[in-house]
Amino acid sequence: MLKVGAGFAYARFYLLPKNYPGADTWRFFDQSLGETKLLLRNPVSFFTDLFTHGYARTGNIFAGENSYWNDLKSNFFVKILALLNLLTFNSYYANLVLLNLVFMTGLVALFKTFSRIYPSKELLLALAIFCVPSTLFWCSGVHKDGLVLSALGLVFYFFSKLLQTGRLTILNIVVALLCCILIFFFRNYMLFALVPAIACGWLARCHEKKMVTFLGIYLAGIVLFFLLPLVSPALNLPGVIVTKQQEFLQLQGSSFIETTPLEPTAQSFISFLPAAIKMAFLRPFNIETLSYLPTVVELYAINLLMLLCVLSYKRAPLSSFAYSCLFYGFSILLICGYTIPFVGAVVRYRSIVYPFILPVILMIATRQHTHPSKHIEK
Repeated sequence: MLKVGAGFAYARFYLLPKNYPGADTWRFFDQSLGETKLLLRNPVSFFTDLFTHGYARTGNIFAGENSYWNDLKSNFFVKILALLNLLTFNSYYANLVLLNLVFMTGLVALFKTFSRIYPSKELLLALAIFCVPSTLFWCSGVHKDGLVLSALGLVFYFFSKLLQTGRLTILNIVVALLCCILIFFFRNYMLFALVPAIACGWLARCHEKKMVTFLGIYLAGIVLFFLLPLVSPALNLPGVIVTKQQEFLQLQGSSFIETTPLEPTAQSFISFLPAAIKMAFLRPFNIETLSYLPTVVELYAINLLMLLCVLSYKRAPLSSFAYSCLFYGFSILLICGYTIPFVGAVVRYRSIVYPFILPVILMIATRQHTHPSKHIEK
């Protein structure tokens, strides 16, 4: 009920005159009405036109415009809404209720996982996973974010089962793969960032110094990130980040922050790191705009928890699953910091990773010990 209420507030917020023109949530719903008619009239065309496009080429998988892959995330979500319209008789708000049932699935799975790691701390974990205001708002509306968060929660849930038992059932594997496909459709960079986080968690499961394992592998990955363009121009990953930032810089918005353009070199990325950290972890500042005041209060509270976390780190050893959550969340935040010059967009994307970061930070800050052999790892 809390999520449905937040989704209703999300819908009404984007019905305000200043927000309604071009609001994605209502644009997706309007488009879905035509798709529902197509589904009833020509079901074959409804499903097949998802795999067709009017471009001369499919386009780069990371491109933000003139690309089939970029449009796929919106087209696929509209198809989902069109199917829901059959059950809800074309009702936006009934779709909102059904979608939040799906949104809750991944969050509940994540809650069950953390509850096993930190027994008897269910209330604090529930607050960190379900009740963070920005996550509640942005991931409860009729939009893609809630689906991405739910899919990520399920993937991490199955990963925790793999760490605990050393195996997964066929059904677990199938559902995890479907979730990965969903993430790829909506936020492909979040799927790619998932690979090193899970790989490190698996490799570190039997190591006593898990932090060293994670740092070593991630540092090696960063070196490889800058060396791959020398091997092949097709593997120019720094160029992908630069292109994504340039696409954002061409957009307009009220929360735009003047940003130095990146270059596909290690020196440029290192020089830009303080600005990326500031954007990902510290903005919005309280002096920027009063409309961000709730976000500012939330951000200051979370940063205070992170400070307590740093001071308490040595007293709260972590499982490899907890490290995977932290490294995954922080890597997504840094990607956003490097590519997005809009405070509003960063606030929205940041809300997706809070349920993975905050439970760990909260437990460290309150000096809760984990016992990997008993609760999460074989």
